[in-house]
Amino acid sequence: MHVDFGEGKVSLVLVRTDLRYGFEKLASIASGYLDIDVMQGQDWVVFISKSRHTLKMIHADEKGSLLITRKLHHGCFQKLLSRIDGVAVKTLSKKELESYLDGEKIEVERSGFLVG
Repeated sequence: MHVDFGEGKVSLVLVRTDLRYGFEKLASIASGYLDIDVMQGQDWVVFISKSRHTLKMIHADEKGSLLITRKLHHGCFQKLLSRIDGVAVKTLSKKELESYLDGEKIEVERSGFLVG
């Protein structure tokens, strides 16, 4: 999957979310709980379903709002961890996001100092 995310910041919400919600409710969650104002056009926010088989990504620009739904046919999106004292959001690079959208692992548990 290839998507041009432009110059915006990509934030992956680590808390599983009810994806029956549409753009307005997801943008409200991003704003109210995570202090991310999607309507400013600087952010892509990715929400993961409870089963981790589906995700929704929201974004807005001067022309309108965008909601992308991605459902994997096989497997599920990787479960990522967050710091105990941090927020439930992980910032991803554009390359990490593209890998994540394809169902690939972007984090590993290390067993050594130099290689996984």
